[in-house]
Amino acid sequence: MEIITLLVAETNRYYYDHPDRLDQGPSPQPDVTGAEMHVFHAITINMGHCIQDEMTDYWSRADNFHTAFYGNGMPRDRYLHILRFLHFTDDKKVPDMKDENYDWLWKIRNLFDILNDKFSNFTTLPIIWP
Repeated sequence: MEIITLLVAETNRYYYDHPDRLDQGPSPQPDVTGAEMHVFHAITINMGHCIQDEMTDYWSRADNFHTAFYGNGMPRDRYLHILRFLHFTDDKKVPDMKDENYDWLWKIRNLFDILNDKFSNFTTLPIIWP
């Protein structure tokens, strides 16, 4: 849940900080919710099982492409909105590259730290071989 909270906060922040967002008009529903982020990830994972030529083909109503899962999960434009603004950290906190301790993973550091913390809970389990 911590990861979803991070992704929602940073994706919403990036939308409002992104100067090009108004080029195509304002989004009718700019703020992403936790529930939408869960659906977004479910759709993205499922795309690996049902390969299409074009991103928009997943929402196609044509008989040869139609898979109800995508359209029932989230409208295409909403998915593309989240995909466009998906972010993991605040770009205003760019570290100095000249610093000898420069963090090369700064763009994903928050996500990496959460995953590292969660996975470290599993290293204390005993390994039992049959």
